[in-house]
Order: sequence, then C-alpha cells, then structure tokens
Amino acid sequence: MRKKTDGQEPIPNKQKTALIAALCAFVMIVTLVLSFVLSSNLFQNDEPAIVLPSQISSDDTELGETVDFAEENARKITQIEIRPDNVQQVIASLSRPDSYSCVVSNTLYWDGGNSTLQCKQYVRQTASRVELLRASGEVDSVVLQYDGHIYAWDAGSSTYYSGQAGSFTPAETAMLPTYETVCALPKEQIQQAELLDVSGQPMIRVVAWQDGRTVEYTISTVTGLLHSAVFTEEGVQTQSIQISVLSLTQQKDNLFTLPGMEDTVFEMEES
Repeated sequence: MRKKTDGQEPIPNKQKTALIAALCAFVMIVTLVLSFVLSSNLFQNDEPAIVLPSQISSDDTELGETVDFAEENARKITQIEIRPDNVQQVIASLSRPDSYSCVVSNTLYWDGGNSTLQCKQYVRQTASRVELLRASGEVDSVVLQYDGHIYAWDAGSSTYYSGQAGSFTPAETAMLPTYETVCALPKEQIQQAELLDVSGQPMIRVVAWQDGRTVEYTISTVTGLLHSAVFTEEGVQTQSIQISVLSLTQQKDNLFTLPGMEDTVFEMEES
C-alpha cells in the first residue's frame, strides 16, 4: 500500500508536534502498519475488537425510518438530568443498530492550513469493513475485520494481507473514536455533559480533558453512535471528526467478501 498525497497541502515546518504525530498515525495506518503488522502477525493475542452492542435488529430499517431507535432511546433519557457523573451510564445504555454504514471525515488543522482524510465504514453485526478514500472519492484500500482476524488489500487487487487483529480495532481503522471512547474516560476527565439539539436531533454533548487537549464529543440519541468530535489545544482547534450515517439497512454480502473469494467472511468461519 502506498502513502496518499492526493489533495493534501504541504504542512508548514512550524506545525505543532501533536499535529505531526496525529497526521502520521492516520496516513501510516495503512501504508506501514498493515503492510508490516499483518504480514508479520506482530499482534498475536486474543483480545476482541470493539463491537457495537445491539438491542434492536436493523435488517429492515431504512435511513430516516429510525422511529424504534429514537423512541426507545428517548424513553431512556426522559426524566434524566444528564450530568458529568452519569453521562457515561446514559450513553452506554442507548440502543444501537447492528448494521449500518457511514462516512468518516477526519480533519487536521495547523497554522495556515488543514488536511482532511475520509473513509467509509460498513458494519454488519461483528464485522467491519473500512474503505480508505482518495481525494477524488475513489477507494484507495480496504480493511476488513471479523472474529479476531484482519484482512487488507488495495482497491482492485486480487490478493490480500491477513493476520490476527489483536488489539487493532475497527475504530482505529476508521480513524475515529466511538461512544465507547467516551464511556471509557476516567470520570475526573469529564468536565461538562448535557442534552442539546443539533440539526433537529437530540444529542448528548460531552466535554472532556484528554491527552493534553479539550475534546467535545456529541453522541446521537437516535442511533446511539458518535456524531462528531472536536479537539482543541490552548483554545485552538487542532482536529475535528464528523460521522455521517449513510444507511441503517442490512449491509450487502459482497462488502464482506475477500478478493478472489465467493464466500463471505461469515460463511468462511462456518466452513
């Protein structure tokens, strides 16, 4: 796999160390980590990947027809005053789809410029497919993770890398924190928590101090999924992540099929 440079502006020498590290982490996640780690099976442990819990089947749910999710989650937050001391429990209790797709936009900011990396994520039960996109919107490479295994290939390739996922999670592949990131924060790091309206949707807003930066998370109470995250350092925005849900339907079989294979990863596991 190759380092992507399409559409990215040259980074000034005076950018902050934190931005350099963040940008490298996201770009090199495919070019170095996958090509080296997966081929060498560096991570050989049985730690499970992050899996979104589901209390509702979403096989027949269309985008915009999320009444069941909205009503069930609305009941859970009704009569509750969301505070820093209880917000993690409230977020963890929300119902979520077990199948959906979304676009993740991850923007890094520095003095005089910014750069955005995008990917599409497809989730079906415990499987996750991430397509890293070029600036043109075309798929550059694919990472598929299921049942403790991870597979990666360049778009159009007939071969793929494979290895143990270890501690490498679908969220890391998709370049985003999740609602679980918020739930795992030490309570003392949470500074603010409230319920607010964002573009007509009720959202839970959480402000936390994390790794030397202030982070503002918003979680949708309709889907239970992360909606956005904004990172600031000394009052200056350094990074923003935006998640746009595309579909809440059952994701198609071909999205979970490896190059040159006919069976899905689900069927491969059964055989």
